[in-house]
Amino acid sequence: METRITNDFKLKVLIVIAVMMLAVGVSEGFSQTISIYRIHSLFLYNFTKHVKWENADGNFTVGIYGNHEAFTEIRAILSGKKVWGKKLNVVEINTPLDLSTCQIAFIPKSNKKKILDFIDSSDFSDTLLVTEDDMINDGAAISFVYEQSKMKFKISKAKIEEVGLKVSSSLVSIGIAV
Repeated sequence: METRITNDFKLKVLIVIAVMMLAVGVSEGFSQTISIYRIHSLFLYNFTKHVKWENADGNFTVGIYGNHEAFTEIRAILSGKKVWGKKLNVVEINTPLDLSTCQIAFIPKSNKKKILDFIDSSDFSDTLLVTEDDMINDGAAISFVYEQSKMKFKISKAKIEEVGLKVSSSLVSIGIAV
């Protein structure tokens, strides 16, 4: 009888250990599926509430340049949302000409020279340029940055107004104004 109790106890301990190991494995797998682009998509969506576009006819479009993973994740989060009463579309940007239909252009990290060439050859009038790297001095209106392991954003009110957009003072105040 005592041997059976001991065996039952050992079995329960093994089950508890297995469940704990499974839980740790699942939580690690879950945390890996939450990418930075999901967080960026929430920022991008919130930016739409604090910036005013004069010429946003038809749909509201967010273009993603040079990163298919970012495009896929951001499209999954933002699809079906509305901005200023308009349907939000997420498209891939492949050339500077693709910007003509975008209210927001998001450029994730990649080859910096490629990004600079893209910025130099593009017309960002009426388009909010958001970058993953700190590229405020290179033409971006908003750039995601990390300070003390926390994601924040730098924002240039002057650059936003230069491309014909209006930005709320509340957005400027929660960002790092430059």
